[in-house]
Amino acid sequence: MNSDDKRLRAVGPDDEAEVHRLLCVPEVYRYLADGVEPSPSIASHLVHTAAVDFEQRGGGLWVLTASDNPDILGIVRLAREDEGEDNRELELTYLLHPTVWGSGYATRMAHTGMHHAFGSGLVSAIWAGADVPNTASIAVMRRLGMRFRRNVEYPAGPGVEYAIDAAAFDVDRAVPIEIV
Repeated sequence: MNSDDKRLRAVGPDDEAEVHRLLCVPEVYRYLADGVEPSPSIASHLVHTAAVDFEQRGGGLWVLTASDNPDILGIVRLAREDEGEDNRELELTYLLHPTVWGSGYATRMAHTGMHHAFGSGLVSAIWAGADVPNTASIAVMRRLGMRFRRNVEYPAGPGVEYAIDAAAFDVDRAVPIEIV
């Protein structure tokens, strides 16, 4: 597959099983879920809260697919989990199937989602976190122009958070992925 055949699309209710399948790849959940295989309820939550994120918060959940294959190769999510959080700040989550690691898709799809979120006018800042050993994810945050925000402690050990505000976001920093 060439790099131009990948597309992002908004997640739909029919994607729940495929999202769960991706979340259950051991290399994916190693850092995402602190090394514990996620239950189907996690995928259900992600899929079913996406509509609110799209409609009310400027975020959403997009899936990465190839034009010739409906399998979900990755996801990018911009959401707010806790109603007590700053309602103009979203958390960025991105993950890819290991078959497409190292291809630049994590940066490109995260950047595309961030551009959508900041363009909505509803989002003032975006942050992301990673376990300290997850150097690939930390590198993506840096490539996105995000800056170190703070050290955190996750259940599996130390982590870091990076953030960027709307004024610092560079729309030309990465090649976007088409949203269909």
